[in-house]
Amino acid sequence: MEKTTVILRGDVKEALEREFGKRKMSEAINEILFEKLIATKKKKGMFGADKWLRKVSMKDLRDERDRF
Repeated sequence: MEKTTVILRGDVKEALEREFGKRKMSEAINEILFEKLIATKKKKGMFGADKWLRKVSMKDLRDERDRF
């Protein structure tokens, strides 16, 4: 484990203290950062495609009649 100083906004600090308590705040920050920075990188999309390529809305789809 490495020690470092993180400057938190007041509202973020209060939310972390309410949710996890003062003693567990460091563990909570580590878990949040791990999930955001490391765990999401391991989740690859289909055939390694970027996540944003998979997002499709109904208006992006063509009707079969549009093809003719």
